[in-house]
Amino acid sequence: MRRILKIVLPLIGKMGFFRYTLLGILSGLFSFLFINLVTKVVGLIIAGNFTGISREYIVIFASVILLFIWIRRTLSLAIINLAQTLFWQLRLQILSYVLKAGYQQLSGRKERIYSAIFNDVYILTDASMSIISFATSLILALASLGYLASISFTLFLITLGVALLGVTVYHIGTKKNNRSLQKTRVLENKFVAKANALLDGFKEIYIEPRKGKDIYENSIDPIAKEAYRSNTLAFTGFLNNQITGQVLFYILISSVLLFFSITLNIKPKDTVSFVFTLLYLLGAIETIMVILPGLMRARVAANHLVDLKNELEEAGFSNPLPEKYINREEFESISVRGLEFRYDDNESAFGVGPVNFDIRQGEVAFIYGGNGSGKTTFVYMTLGLWLPSAGEIRLNGVRVSHDNYPAYRAAFAVVYSNFYLFEELLGLETFNREKWNYYIRLFELEGKVTLEGTKFSTTELSTGQRKRLALIAALMEEKPVLVIDEWAADQDPYFRRKFYTEIIPLLKKEGIAIIAITHDDRYYNCADKLYRMDYGKLVRESVPDPMASMLN
Repeated sequence: MRRILKIVLPLIGKMGFFRYTLLGILSGLFSFLFINLVTKVVGLIIAGNFTGISREYIVIFASVILLFIWIRRTLSLAIINLAQTLFWQLRLQILSYVLKAGYQQLSGRKERIYSAIFNDVYILTDASMSIISFATSLILALASLGYLASISFTLFLITLGVALLGVTVYHIGTKKNNRSLQKTRVLENKFVAKANALLDGFKEIYIEPRKGKDIYENSIDPIAKEAYRSNTLAFTGFLNNQITGQVLFYILISSVLLFFSITLNIKPKDTVSFVFTLLYLLGAIETIMVILPGLMRARVAANHLVDLKNELEEAGFSNPLPEKYINREEFESISVRGLEFRYDDNESAFGVGPVNFDIRQGEVAFIYGGNGSGKTTFVYMTLGLWLPSAGEIRLNGVRVSHDNYPAYRAAFAVVYSNFYLFEELLGLETFNREKWNYYIRLFELEGKVTLEGTKFSTTELSTGQRKRLALIAALMEEKPVLVIDEWAADQDPYFRRKFYTEIIPLLKKEGIAIIAITHDDRYYNCADKLYRMDYGKLVRESVPDPMASMLN
């Protein structure tokens, strides 16, 4: 519970927590007060002392009911507000950490973050909504025990012993139940990862259904069955604890009526009051027992959220907005010297580098190489997505370091091979309508896409057209360096030729430096520099003669 409070307290403050606690106590006390009044009137009826309509009791009952309604409503509205605050603030906090993260830091945490946002936050929010009933029932149970002690201290001690026995049984079972819930939470992360694989790889699965069958039968189904068993085991344990508590109290009530009332010479009026109060106490305890599994799940969710939050904080994420954006006129060059990247500390493991590379304003550099040769890794290092193991990068002669990495990364506009096409133009300080219209004509998307404000009228286009739209969006950022990865692969032969022979020269004239991963060898002559990536080594080659390319 301490970790749940660690999440909730910053959102409501100490005064807010005190207010919620006070309202919960008052709600429970007024519930008990109503019960106490009922048992008192029942006792008067049994004793024959309640023979007419009593204005005094009518006023007392009405006052208690009205005060209870006001307190309960005030507390309920406060809890609803807390639940919504918790729900949205936690999600916003997690996403704000995501925006501060580095690409490498985020890559290994995607499933956990997704589960936190769409699973843990929901569980914690649902649990917060049950706090009213839990707090009211807890106060009612404590007050009922106090009232029982005033009727018969001996019976109170017996009742307390039964309650402690039930708590002990519950505590022993809860440890095992919590382990099952923790296991289910780990399985949830695995399930999310496999579900994402199924959805993200659906094109491949649609072509070869056996892939989907393998994922479903060998991963998703076993995870679901194991989670089912684990959850069933946990909730069965909670149910057994609940039934044990009920049985113990039924035995206690039977014993009071049939045995203790006689042996302890308890008055019939007091016996009725005691049994009535025991029934209310049983109801309060049953409510607590029903709510506790949800609170235990919330505890597991809170542990995960706090651990994730601490991990994200300790990771020292820092991805601030650049203090200054370099424009095309200011850009001169990017120089890479001795850049290296290794996937682990083992020297025999595959790595890229050392790499030397230069690109200047308006230059076009093509890079080609086999699959797994290190092209993407090199580009990711150059972009600052992955931090190199060794070497240096200079922008306009200034060495790129931790302090100026955000400004360096902001020099690039990128269209990845597995690009994501946003539904609108984002991150633009100013919008140049004339330039948009120019690019739409240049990339032949007139009549297919329009702008509604800054939002695209549609993104439901062919793959090639989506890539054109993504490139237009990148160019609208007016960055000095454009990086594209196999961009022309999905274009038809006509537009592919137009891209290399007409569009790239036009972009060069705008002063844009272009780094392109491409295997369109017949257009290598369109580059100023040509590089081949060969098992992690970047080798500069001669640009083919344009006439030779035309003959090919």
